[in-house]
Amino acid sequence: MITMPETLPDDPAALKQLLADVLASAHKMAKDKDGEIEQLREQVALLRHKLFSPKSERSVEEADSPQLAMFNEAEELIGEPATEAVEAQAEAEAEAEEVVAPVKRRGKRKPLPTNLPRVEIIHDLPEHELTCACGCRKHVIGEETSEQLDIIPMQVRVLRHVRKTYACKAYEAAPVTADKPAQLLEKSLASPSVQAMLLTTKYADGIPLYRFEKMLSRHGIDIPRQTLARWVIQSGEQLQPLLNLMRDKLLDYPVLHCDETRLQVLHEPGRDPTTESWMWVQSGGPPDTPVVLFDYSTSRAQGVPLRLLDGYRGHLLTRLRRLQRFGRARRHRTAGLLGSRAA
Repeated sequence: MITMPETLPDDPAALKQLLADVLASAHKMAKDKDGEIEQLREQVALLRHKLFSPKSERSVEEADSPQLAMFNEAEELIGEPATEAVEAQAEAEAEAEEVVAPVKRRGKRKPLPTNLPRVEIIHDLPEHELTCACGCRKHVIGEETSEQLDIIPMQVRVLRHVRKTYACKAYEAAPVTADKPAQLLEKSLASPSVQAMLLTTKYADGIPLYRFEKMLSRHGIDIPRQTLARWVIQSGEQLQPLLNLMRDKLLDYPVLHCDETRLQVLHEPGRDPTTESWMWVQSGGPPDTPVVLFDYSTSRAQGVPLRLLDGYRGHLLTRLRRLQRFGRARRHRTAGLLGSRAA
């Protein structure tokens, strides 16, 4: 802030010099303020870009993220100059009597499941310790047992199918070759166990195909992810009859839950990575054998649930907002509607 002296000189030259100094100070202050305003504008623009710009993947790896700042908080605080109040508090804490917190007892270890196979490993005394100092042979009076969880890593092997061919030397008839068991994917390198593991790791464990490709490469097996993707698609086509049976059981039960959740597909042909897609989840069936089906769609319009629930005559549980739109869209009342206020 620029301040003027209480008394002004009578000399015109001194007044001119005073005015020049005041104008120079005002010009410098305005320049500093302009720089500060420009810096604040850049910060606001950066924050607006981080908050509202289109993103194909959400990330928290910004340098000023509070979630990352927690890791170097101690180093930053140590580098800052301590105030007198902070130093006084530190001295008071150092002089205070040390209070020992009670040690929290660890919870009792849960036993391993009894259905797991047990492999006994016997640990015995060496031969020279089995003889007592008196010369007698020691005998077993008891044992101590403990259990550890053991996991056998993935074992990779090749199934070599050998089909025997038979013919009769005395009778000229066509040779007969033993049949090969039916395969889910005929003429494929993938055995049923490989297909089961591939589908489980991708859809139950959420492991992408490129990571499964790396898992195989550690065993010296080079199978590109394009081939893995083809196996996934072909397996889905072969499992369509099972999916139909699951849908029949789902629609036969009197109560069904249906809802949609948004997701983004990064490399979908003809669509921008930031375009929203939807995964429709339908769950129901008997409590002892529940059925959960997923259906991918590029839309959340009423036509999707109308298609999925065509002919259903039970009670539909869904969100209240979805319930209102869905109820207005139906042309024939075949299902009772139950609403939930969950967002």
